[in-house]
Amino acid sequence: MNRFTAFAQCVIVFLLAGATVLAEDANKTKKFLTKPLVIEDQGSFFIGGVPKVTDYATVPGPNQPNTPNQITIGQMYVQFQIPARKAPNVPPVIMVHGSGHTGACLESTPDGREGWQPYFVRRGISTYVVDQAGRGRSGFDESVIHEAAALIRSGDTQKGLSKTPGFGRIPDNVAWTNWFGHLEPAGSTILTGKLIRHGDPGDPQPAEAHGNNYFPAYPISAVDSSVVARTAGIDKAPAGPNNYYALEYYKQLVPNAEVTLPGSICASCDPQELSPANTWTPQDLALLVEKLGGAIVATHSQSGIMGHHTLRILKERGHLDLVKALITVEGSCSLPNSGLKPEDFDNIPYLALKGDYTPTSEVCQTTVDAINARRAAGKGTAKADYMKLDESGNPVFNGTTHMMMLGTNNLDVADVILKWVDANVNGKSKAREKK
Repeated sequence: MNRFTAFAQCVIVFLLAGATVLAEDANKTKKFLTKPLVIEDQGSFFIGGVPKVTDYATVPGPNQPNTPNQITIGQMYVQFQIPARKAPNVPPVIMVHGSGHTGACLESTPDGREGWQPYFVRRGISTYVVDQAGRGRSGFDESVIHEAAALIRSGDTQKGLSKTPGFGRIPDNVAWTNWFGHLEPAGSTILTGKLIRHGDPGDPQPAEAHGNNYFPAYPISAVDSSVVARTAGIDKAPAGPNNYYALEYYKQLVPNAEVTLPGSICASCDPQELSPANTWTPQDLALLVEKLGGAIVATHSQSGIMGHHTLRILKERGHLDLVKALITVEGSCSLPNSGLKPEDFDNIPYLALKGDYTPTSEVCQTTVDAINARRAAGKGTAKADYMKLDESGNPVFNGTTHMMMLGTNNLDVADVILKWVDANVNGKSKAREKK
């Protein structure tokens, strides 16, 4: 063997060894996306908000007086991605999370898979994900808490307590019993009862409720072993199984801090007094729709009514035409609550989507029927649909939970929405065929 041959063999061995290391590193790296995502632009910004001057923006030091400061409240955080290859004539989609969550639930799943935002972008749609005003990265108004505490310290306990906001939150075990299963036996607590999945032995629901032969289509196996072991756990440990108390999903749950923001009055709504949640996020969404020059608004759960209020605000501004479609995933479909009428949807396609386990909404059916009645009478052109995935007859949708954007079948559900957009917003688009 000459020196050149020996050198060449050494190089080959070195390259093969390097390739093996790279392959091992690649296998160790968990990729959330199904494949590379090609984008033209991405970023984040804030929209909306108002200035507030308050003596309680900060907590003064000992023996220091309160001084006035200005803070900004009610603003909304927006994160966006623009695909390099856009589907022709398809407007952007604004995605809005529900109660106890932030926009993170639309980015990726608890077990590290592609979420709805990148999937929509992959299909050629510019996508904007928000954190509701008063939630997550949008921030909240801490001054009301400081003011309440100052009143209590000064001796005016009753007034201080009346100003103290009550933060809503979805506890881990409540998320379980709302979306995934039950706490048995009835009347027990997490210290005395046991969490079971839909379809587990002892499931109190009858078989016809959800087949009783399949489990929730959700990554319940994605758990934190340290939480299972109650490592550094605070206070008492609940009754088992501990893995059901250790879902990675629970880490997404946050307080509904929008209660620190003021509410408002809507003269055309029933009831007229609006909560902070239905005051600020709809205003900010309307501003975002206007900023984008038109968009599809897709809401989930708590934010369903917010999407309706957004339409009302745009209608009041003469910009109702900027809403290219309204999608309500397992949320409120009430028109009277938001001051809307069926004729407001004459040119706005409307989709109400329901998964498994949750009851059928008579309100959603009534709203869809009222919109379609105008279309049948020749008074409107847009179609309304109430889709129930548990009635699809397709086994892929068995066990679709309320948190369907995070489920094991989340991209199948996304395809249902995309197919509806294709058919109802701009017609069939070949640009969004799977590539």
